[in-house]
Amino acid sequence: MTGHVLALNCGSSSVRFAVFGNDLVPLFRGQVENVAEGLEPSLLLDGRPGDPLPHGLAGHELIIGYLLDTVILPRTGRLVAAGHRVVHGGTRFSEPALVNAAVAGEIEGLSALAPSHQPHNLAGIRALAKALPRVPQVACFDTAFHHTLPEVRQLMALPERFAAEGLRRFGFHGLSYQSIVARLPEVTGGTVPPRTVICHLGNGCSLAGLIDGASVFTSMGFTPLDGLVMGRRPGRLDPGAVLWLVERHDGDTAAVDRLFNRESGLLGVSGVSPDMRTLLASRDEKAALAVAMFVDRLVLEIGSAVAATGGLDALVFTGGIGENATPVRAAVVESLGWLGLHLDDVANGRHAPTITRGHPSAHVIATDEERVIAASALACVRSGTMPRPS
Repeated sequence: MTGHVLALNCGSSSVRFAVFGNDLVPLFRGQVENVAEGLEPSLLLDGRPGDPLPHGLAGHELIIGYLLDTVILPRTGRLVAAGHRVVHGGTRFSEPALVNAAVAGEIEGLSALAPSHQPHNLAGIRALAKALPRVPQVACFDTAFHHTLPEVRQLMALPERFAAEGLRRFGFHGLSYQSIVARLPEVTGGTVPPRTVICHLGNGCSLAGLIDGASVFTSMGFTPLDGLVMGRRPGRLDPGAVLWLVERHDGDTAAVDRLFNRESGLLGVSGVSPDMRTLLASRDEKAALAVAMFVDRLVLEIGSAVAATGGLDALVFTGGIGENATPVRAAVVESLGWLGLHLDDVANGRHAPTITRGHPSAHVIATDEERVIAASALACVRSGTMPRPS
């Protein structure tokens, strides 16, 4: 099989893409930022500004169509496969799946569980099907990585009938965690540490506790709203607070949904921005409060993950905040001195792969979800079989 494989990663406000050869060496990478309504999208190619997008071009499907026509296909020639990040696979998908009408329908049926992501993931699938109907597409699910969670951490303390209907903890950012597990031996000396906590910190944030590379704890749950404070999402809330907010909004659940997915988190607390870079540079007291709340919740969740793994050998920071926000990493590691972590200020300041001295260790590792997507897409297509939902 000769040709190239495209990896598409459609987020709530961005479209990341990369093209790989058969050897999974990237040919080029790109990203469109500011995809959200009312913003002017901007294109980066291999980290440098590319040609500006046409004025007024909006929406994931139209932008992806434009990228295929003007950026991706002119640089690649033949595509043998395309892989997509799909946030929610529910209880049905525990491995990548070749996309057909039935699989696309299953993915669409899960949109209510990840409304800020799933429709955009589907937009990428639809745009590619329209432009290149003969290219096989593979859905790669963020939730699949967490199918190893113990049952006691998947279930909620509710009547059994709700679990039978699919109400359980799933966990997300699985493609990122899979990428970090693959890269950890390069940093730690040839093996995956037995007890690892990985913090994926970006606009969306979560962490996972791993034993021998398998997920046993996740901060996110039924939807990507749970757990850590995020750019626009509040993270963990008292269920009573949710009921109070629904009542306060006269039962308008759509308004509460907007509150939770668009208006809360770092943006809601600070009133300034959902972007950690902006908050760290600000002198506004509310910006400082938002950062402090972010760090506090992260430290508490790491403590929970360490309880689940039975100790800590390695802590990993990844994602836009994790890889770049030196003060956040420093505050977290210093708060976890009781675990035996000792920050190396110089290493942390230069974003070194290891930012602590001694054992346990803390690391900064860039995630590469697109490579995981490409590898899964190639493997799925090369197998020549149609994987069935589990």
